[in-house]
Amino acid sequence: KIPGLSITVSINGKIVWSEGFGFADLENNLKVTPATRFRIASVSKTITAAAMARLYEQGKLDLDAPVQKYVPEFPSKGVVITARQLVGHLSGIRHLRRDPDPAKDEFFDRKIYCKNVTESVGRFQADPLDFAPGTKFGYSSKGFDLLSAMLERTSGKDFLDLLQNEVFGPLGMSNTGADDNRQIIPNRSRFYSLDAKKKAINAPYVDQSCDWAGGGLLSTAEDLVRFGSGHIQGDYLKQGTFEKMFTSQKTSDGKETGTGWGWR
Repeated sequence: KIPGLSITVSINGKIVWSEGFGFADLENNLKVTPATRFRIASVSKTITAAAMARLYEQGKLDLDAPVQKYVPEFPSKGVVITARQLVGHLSGIRHLRRDPDPAKDEFFDRKIYCKNVTESVGRFQADPLDFAPGTKFGYSSKGFDLLSAMLERTSGKDFLDLLQNEVFGPLGMSNTGADDNRQIIPNRSRFYSLDAKKKAINAPYVDQSCDWAGGGLLSTAEDLVRFGSGHIQGDYLKQGTFEKMFTSQKTSDGKETGTGWGWR
């Protein structure tokens, strides 16, 4: 019942099949093509993790330093919160608040434009932690937004520019970027939901500017294949870094979480 989809397959890093099916825009009868840019939601987190890994390899980011080393204005919670915990959902930073009532649902009630990452962090930095860092696994897009502020400060670059320099550029992802409602973005799909009868309807308006790192990017199937191939082919990251990225982290009592650096 979905309006359209895009599929890309690569073998040994080479794209061997790429095709679109259905429609990217139902009202204007625009078909999906390999160039169609879709929202990738929380796959954005793995891209943020890649940027973090690059800064880690360059010696610019200490994964176990307190967040205040890089973002000093983030209020102390009386415990240490680190980049390693943020990228592994172990920080205790809350997630988006969900509610059956769309008017109270924080995911869909995102109509406020954040001018920068610092502003997005300011929207939750005063909130209490859900648990002591390291003690539990707690999925958190807000945690990735805080991580993106750390990456900005240590790199000296705007977060989206950092992604371009450290991820999109090196991996040839020329059709990946922010889902910015203010910009004219070629080949951006329209966005749809399914109603109770599985009929496509226009999705509720969502401004992604307060959550680039956690779920605010657009991409194509081809670019995501390039991203995936970059993690298993070539020398995008050092082998030792890959191993750390794909090794499950553990809670303080030794239980594996099933999540490494952004990847499950």
